[in-house]
Amino acid sequence: MSAPAMAEPPAAVAARDDRSGAALAWTVWTLIFVAAAALALLRAMAVNLPWHLATARLAQQTGHWPVVNTFSYTFPDYPIYQQYPAFQAVMWAVFRAAGWSGLSAATAIGWLAALALMVRWAGPLRAGARFHVLWMLALWALQRRMLLRPDMFTMLAFGIELCAYDAFARGKTRALVLVPLAHLLWVNSHGLWPLSLAVQGIAFADALARRDRRAIRLTAAVLAASAALTFATPLGPLLWLAPFRTAQSLTLFRAEVDEFHRVWTLPHELALTLATGVPAAFVFWRTRRTTSAFDVGVWLLSLVMVLSAVRGLMFFGVVSVAVLQRAVLRAHAAGGRLLPPLGALPRRFLGVFGLAFTALAAGGAVYYRWVNPPLGLGGTQPGFGRAVGGWAEAATDFIRAAPPPGRMLNLNAGLGDAVIFWLPGLPVFVDSRLETYPADFMRALLAAQADDRALAALIDRFGPQWLFATHARPNMRARVVQTMAIKSGDPYSLTGRDPLGV
Repeated sequence: MSAPAMAEPPAAVAARDDRSGAALAWTVWTLIFVAAAALALLRAMAVNLPWHLATARLAQQTGHWPVVNTFSYTFPDYPIYQQYPAFQAVMWAVFRAAGWSGLSAATAIGWLAALALMVRWAGPLRAGARFHVLWMLALWALQRRMLLRPDMFTMLAFGIELCAYDAFARGKTRALVLVPLAHLLWVNSHGLWPLSLAVQGIAFADALARRDRRAIRLTAAVLAASAALTFATPLGPLLWLAPFRTAQSLTLFRAEVDEFHRVWTLPHELALTLATGVPAAFVFWRTRRTTSAFDVGVWLLSLVMVLSAVRGLMFFGVVSVAVLQRAVLRAHAAGGRLLPPLGALPRRFLGVFGLAFTALAAGGAVYYRWVNPPLGLGGTQPGFGRAVGGWAEAATDFIRAAPPPGRMLNLNAGLGDAVIFWLPGLPVFVDSRLETYPADFMRALLAAQADDRALAALIDRFGPQWLFATHARPNMRARVVQTMAIKSGDPYSLTGRDPLGV
């Protein structure tokens, strides 16, 4: 008879499980961050970026950051209610040092850092690897805003604050110093800075609920310091009016601006919202006895953001997965279970299926970004350098060579940005930073997109002598024709008849 097989020692089983867990963590996080790099490494698009670079150039030339709309002849003295000096200074420095390729690299590095901060706040990488499917979904939610825009600095400051509060909860008091510094970066980078005060208010409320006197004093001091630092911007106290201007823009331009649309009107974004939000809500309910009030508050704040406008999805996706992971780990540490135990076979099947999903999603990101990208003029283009299309280089070269006399009319705000960047010193009718114009002008501008009488009123009011417009699309070409007719005083311009037969 053969001797019975000896059972594997517990230490050997633990060592094998440890190696298996480490291998899984390395595999899934490599897939996620490679996919993130593929999604974030983009050519510099002309989406507000010309305005930001031109503003930094002007600040360098004059020695101070502009506080009024110096680029426009329509409202040259109107305050710039949204200030971006930190974002603009960094991007201008990168551009001068490394050109357009440097801006592409900065886009990738910034968004990868923002994702890494959220992953760090969620908990240890090894533990987070178990939630890799949800993290891949969170990445695709974040990807909807992965452009070279001030939103990137918002996510960086947001992640720094969350990690600082997490370190404070683990006994590292000095980490709270990072919170006012992140707030200072935020108020000088993006108009969503009120979220910083909201996060700090949630931390203070959490300390009050726990009746932790030390935490109450420290979180209150941090909140007061951040509120005071809000004045440390070129605009000073007027910056406190910025949230009202942003809310006004949200109301006026919801139908025209993609990022202001309601999330339930966009199937892809709604699917990502549900795929990340529903599991978080379920876990909150199951762990309601151990759930952190701070985590719930931050999640509800991100929920308000995504319900207000689809741009809030960049917060909601990553926050939902992060708080879910934190809640599960906290419940497991307390000896709780969220789901009934599974057998070895179902557990293995779910593991293989999940890993296949993460690998396919990462492979799709790499394939459609680096291998076979669908390219479009002015759209999202992977790689290094300036995006092809959208920058109006040829048109502005023509204007530079043969400058028309008088004032320019541009109903397309993006063309105003191109002029500001390529033709410094030439005032524009309007640019893309619409908060730098009065509300009545923004309403009139919207009406002029389709109403000839409203367009005629703007022409009479500001007296432009020449037109700078796009004509590639039939509806825009029709507006060009009507504008020319109105400017020339053609009697048919208000009757709906096409005077030029285009």
